[in-house]
Amino acid sequence: MTLSTCDQVAERLALGEPLDELSEHAATCAGCQGLLAVSSQLGAARHAVDPGLGFSARMTVGAQHRLVVRRRRRLAAGLAATVASGALGVLLVAHAPAESPRVVTTQPAPTPTTHQDVPEPEPPSATDDDLAALVQLADVDHASRLSAHWSHIKKPLAPYKKLLEDSEGDVP
Repeated sequence: MTLSTCDQVAERLALGEPLDELSEHAATCAGCQGLLAVSSQLGAARHAVDPGLGFSARMTVGAQHRLVVRRRRRLAAGLAATVASGALGVLLVAHAPAESPRVVTTQPAPTPTTHQDVPEPEPPSATDDDLAALVQLADVDHASRLSAHWSHIKKPLAPYKKLLEDSEGDVP
């Protein structure tokens, strides 16, 4: 895209560059002469710009407002990061790891050749009741035959049975 000669003059004036070959056009063009006059008048006006009354107060208030906004954003970001890290921590703690398949290697138990090779287990002492109960429960053959006494289970359920018999008569 090519710029017109007047646009090139305006661009060079705005950038503060010399006109060089465009000076002949600027001398003959009325629009370019007006631009040159305005730029020379602006260059001649070298007085300090007055920002107006209350400029420093407005700037101070604006800066304080920006500081407050930044602080709120920092707090919100910090709170969000804390919540996210807490949620991640809860997730990691509460998540049960997947069980890995365990390889069970069984080796056949050595078969005793004679009764003398098998050591006899020592009976628990009479004073240690917990150990005696554990030994009794460890005997799988004996523990699998144990069952609850039905009379001990049935006795606490008697009031509920009475309640059920009464409610069966109410149902049509």
